[in-house]
Amino acid sequence: MKKDESPIILAFSGGLDTSFCVPWLKENYGRDVITACVDTGGIDKAAALALEERALALGAIEHVLIDAKQEFFDTVIRFLIAGNVLRGQAYPLCVGAERGLQAERLAKIATERGATTVAHGCTAAGNDQVRFEVALRTLNPDLVSLAPVRDNNWVREEQLQYLQKNGLPLPPQGSAYSINRGLWGITIGGQETLTSENTIPESAWVLSANAFSEPKAMSQHTLTFDGGAPVALDGEALPTVGLIEKLEVLAGSYG
Repeated sequence: MKKDESPIILAFSGGLDTSFCVPWLKENYGRDVITACVDTGGIDKAAALALEERALALGAIEHVLIDAKQEFFDTVIRFLIAGNVLRGQAYPLCVGAERGLQAERLAKIATERGATTVAHGCTAAGNDQVRFEVALRTLNPDLVSLAPVRDNNWVREEQLQYLQKNGLPLPPQGSAYSINRGLWGITIGGQETLTSENTIPESAWVLSANAFSEPKAMSQHTLTFDGGAPVALDGEALPTVGLIEKLEVLAGSYG
């Protein structure tokens, strides 16, 4: 049987799990790796440049960035708003809602690049692994889906040591926390979040550090909706993505 030499398309966030996957996949499969980041929010120009530089420094032969923010709003967020959808009736269904669209774009890139294999950095914790793989299997049943971190039970300390041993760049947040940021919210995972006994330190909060110890004065704002979608903030008409991003700046620091 002819050896598969097509590149592996890796869903890349730049965090520890996906940073580890780039050199590990190259080493263990002997194939090129193309990293793909589907931007569903939370990535500015500086962050996008840093992602590309990190991916290439880790050994990727190409890095692809797809701006999918508007599509994410049109196909997902507007319906979350209409349904007032909350996870456990407590917080917005944010990062998990991105995975279907990200998988769709990943499958498209694989087809365009003639790739037979895609990979992601999901662990066995939570349902992101299921969201990715069910979507990929539905979109392209012939694609092989790899999940090295999950399938080899790698822990974060081991991944960090692997990168350090090979002189490869580490993600900015190191190994302590897994941070997923998108247009509709942020999730932060770490040792403290495995139980309800403790909380993460203030320094780990991305938008709302010191929200309770240094509370801001109250401010009032008005959202205008048309057909169930937000169209204006404080009387200023804005594109939906820009409106949500501006609202995050205004409200994020309140916790």
